[in-house]
Amino acid sequence: MQRKVLDATLRCIGERGYIGVSLQDIADAAGVSRGAITHHYSSKIELTSSAIQHFVHWRYEKVHRAFEGKTDLDLRGRLDVLWGEFQEIFPIMFELIVALRSDKELLALYKRSAKTRIEEVITGYDEFFPELSGLRVPGVVIAVMAAFYRGVYIESVSRDPAYIEEMKQVFQDMLMKYLALDDRQPGAAA
Repeated sequence: MQRKVLDATLRCIGERGYIGVSLQDIADAAGVSRGAITHHYSSKIELTSSAIQHFVHWRYEKVHRAFEGKTDLDLRGRLDVLWGEFQEIFPIMFELIVALRSDKELLALYKRSAKTRIEEVITGYDEFFPELSGLRVPGVVIAVMAAFYRGVYIESVSRDPAYIEEMKQVFQDMLMKYLALDDRQPGAAA
């Protein structure tokens, strides 16, 4: 039941934002009573702190499932899989970061009880991108990829989808060049 409540918490926060969600909203989404939630979590802040810890593992499991059976994809294909997952993951991550930044009580509780930190949200991608393992700074490249996708997601709110696709293509081209994996023929159109 707790996983169901934590999953519902993440879904609700991603859809409505931390401020816009009540314990009753979460209970309704989880299909449990509000009392069942308050039996385990005394407040929305305590529930959200636990949900943030749960998010790190949930996100990794979700991305891992998305990559299952796709080991034959080239780098561009795997970046597209990652983009697809980011469209669901990032709204939740964004709202959690905003909640931690704006609610000092939540931040204090999270810091006291967290087994992981929000920075770890970007870890775990190295196994999906083995071409980065030979680099001096693979973690930095993964962080840059994640930062790019977070930025593109924000841009997608107000930009034309064709422009978003162009941004993604330019980023992939730059990454391919950086990794010396440029698969384009000299003189090919970008």
